[in-house]
Parts: sequence; structure tokens; C-alpha cells
Amino acid sequence: MKLFVVCIIAGLLVFACGCVEEEKEEGETPAEMSFVTFQITDKVTEDFDHVNVTFSEIKIHKDIDGDNKSWIVVSSTPKEVDLVALNLSHINETLGVAEIEVGNYSKLWINVSECKGVLNSTGEEVNITVPSSWLKIQQLHLFNVTRGNHTILIDIDLEGSIHSFHGGQEYKFIPVISSMEHRHEKQLKFREHEQSKIRNMVGNRAPAIDILVNDTLVKNNAWVNTNESVEFNASATLDIEGDEINFTWDFDDGTTAEGAVVTHNYSSAGTYHLTLTVTDGTDEAIAIITINVHVRGQGNGQG
Repeated sequence: MKLFVVCIIAGLLVFACGCVEEEKEEGETPAEMSFVTFQITDKVTEDFDHVNVTFSEIKIHKDIDGDNKSWIVVSSTPKEVDLVALNLSHINETLGVAEIEVGNYSKLWINVSECKGVLNSTGEEVNITVPSSWLKIQQLHLFNVTRGNHTILIDIDLEGSIHSFHGGQEYKFIPVISSMEHRHEKQLKFREHEQSKIRNMVGNRAPAIDILVNDTLVKNNAWVNTNESVEFNASATLDIEGDEINFTWDFDDGTTAEGAVVTHNYSSAGTYHLTLTVTDGTDEAIAIITINVHVRGQGNGQG
């Protein structure tokens, strides 16, 4: 599968000389300001004819003497972008524009709330789950805004970002950066493509949970019989950083279990809310499934 590129282009434009300035109090030094424009583009992929991604929010963080609340929201209006169509049309898509101060920025967070794709092989439209919505790019000196025009390029590896489960029954989208580039109009600032360094720049994502009940993919509901051994299998759960993950199952009948694959039987009919908690040492993900337990021979509620 080919790579695709998500480019976030920060065109930083200083005010031209001669612009009208607001009157300042005596002794007050006006902050230098620039405009930032975020755009997105993409390369085609062999497996999908279309990849529609909804970007819900973009925000950046400026370092101000240890102030952890200096967030600037560039865009908070959800915008759906067909990344493949952008490439085929040779255009970019603007996601948001903000006026910002010059200085050092340590965080760039991008929220992806939804992803859909059309398979190249069948033309089928599939929903691609987004288990970790925030792509958090951050380090002490992520990029420095100075006078002049700047461009920040974020390359995302589609092959490493879209994951297929159980023979294509389910897809998950977790953005993976392949390289970063920060350009100034007069010089190349940096180009980072060493994966170990990039991993250190991207915040940890919680595991993406995947559950089979008796070898059947389950998202919301499962039907089982009383006093039968049921296998719960979460071994396909993905941690994009490759961290060791731990599994805790709460069967909602007063019992719990540990491990990726467990078995359990419910002795009484009823509705139970199974909770699986998966931790990677930093973040945790929780999945809740309704387990409908019936007495064998009395129906299972599936019609």
C-alpha cells in the first residue's frame, strides 16, 4: 500500500509595513503577530478509492514561562476531507486560519473524529473506527515562529495508520507520522524522518480494543446461554506504540479476570454489562459490551 501524506502547512505572514496599528499605552511593547494557515493534502492509496477523514479541531500551544494553559484553537468546526480526491485534483484543503504571536510552540494537536473509506476492490463503503482521536505532536521546541513565511509538513503513513481486523470485517485508523518538515521561506529549518525521534514527538495513544466472543466479532451486544463456557478474546487489541498491555475483565456478575483471552460462564439469565479495561502503562481504554444471557432452548433474543 502506498504512503499518503497529510501536510499541515503553516504559512506565517507578518503584517506589511504601513498597516494601521492600535494605540498602545506608553511603555507597552506590542507583540509581533503572524497569520497561520493550516492546509491538508494527500497521496493516493492502492486499497481505497476514497478516504474521508473528519478533522474536528486543531490547536497549538505556545510556551509562556511555564504557562500550561496557553492554547490557541486554530479550528473547532468539523470538516470532512476526501484525502484521495485532494491528490487526484492536485489541491490542498484549508482546515483553519489563526493569527498568532511569534515565538516557540511546543504542541500541535489534531483531532480526527471520523474516518470512512471506499474499498478499491469492491467499491464497498466501510466505516473506519478512530479509537484514538487526538494526534498529539509535541516536544519542548516543536517549531519556532519567526518573521517570514513558514511551512510545517506532517507526513502520515496510511499503510501504518489503517489497520484491518478479521479479514476486513473491521478497520481502525490511528495516524502514524512518517516524517516532519519545517521550512522557512529563506531556509530549510529541519526534516525529521528517523522513526525513533518521531515516536518521541507523538503523544501516547490508548490501546485500540478488539473483542471476539466465541470467535465472533462483537461491538455492542452478544448472546450466550446460561452455564456454557464462553470465550472472550481481546488478543487482537492494538497498541500503536508497541507497549506491553494489560487486560482486566469485569463480567458484571461479581467476578473478574485478567488476560487477553479468558473464559467465563453466566449461571443466571439476564442482561450483563461486560467491561474490558486495557492499559499500556500510560493510558487506558475501556470497552463495554451488553451480554444477553438466556436459558438454552428459550430463545436468545436475536429473532
